[in-house]
Amino acid sequence: MMRLGVSLLLSLLLIPAQAADSPQLRFKPLQGQLAFKQTKQLQGLPVALKSSGYIQLAAEQLLWHTTTPVDSKLQVSPAGVSQWQQQQYVAVSGSEFVGQLMLAILQQQHQFIRSHFALSDDDGCQLLQPLQAPLNTLFVQIRLCGDSTLQQIVLHETNGNSTTIDLLHEASLD
Repeated sequence: MMRLGVSLLLSLLLIPAQAADSPQLRFKPLQGQLAFKQTKQLQGLPVALKSSGYIQLAAEQLLWHTTTPVDSKLQVSPAGVSQWQQQQYVAVSGSEFVGQLMLAILQQQHQFIRSHFALSDDDGCQLLQPLQAPLNTLFVQIRLCGDSTLQQIVLHETNGNSTTIDLLHEASLD
């Protein structure tokens, strides 16, 4: 009985030590309104595609409003992504996981991220390596950079395309 008690106590003491050795999410959850600039480099195109706009974050919901070069709106929630069409939001079929992923990254939802990615640190950034499908069929890695606040997201896709999203916080907008 005493051996069981000692084993249990040791295992409880070792869990925090092991967790401390693994990289932790280090960014504050984003909230409110942020401007963004997005650059997408597609294989075979010599010039990157650029867009900009703003993100409005609330609890469990995100409005992604691209204003340049084309005005478009996406509403993102754990239920999925909806696109603004003909004066209403229309659900994008099969987008539930994408909605969860976008919110998890922007709001730093530790449980979701840890269950789907291996985390490592690299040159002041955090690398998220997908652990399983469907993420590992879409992304090689997701790179998160910034000081205490997330400032840049780089998506490296399995097809060789990449997307860089620079987030401009309110203090940067003035």
